[in-house]
Amino acid sequence: MVNTILKEADLFCPNSVRINFTIYHINFYNRNRISNVA
Repeated sequence: MVNTILKEADLFCPNSVRINFTIYHINFYNRNRISNVA
């Protein structure tokens, strides 16, 4: 389902969507790591 959304988004603005999606996941991963350590 996520892949379908990304493919459809690529038709409109591939770069910004891909970058925002990646940044979101990086922040989400870091937030989980910090909360687990603390």
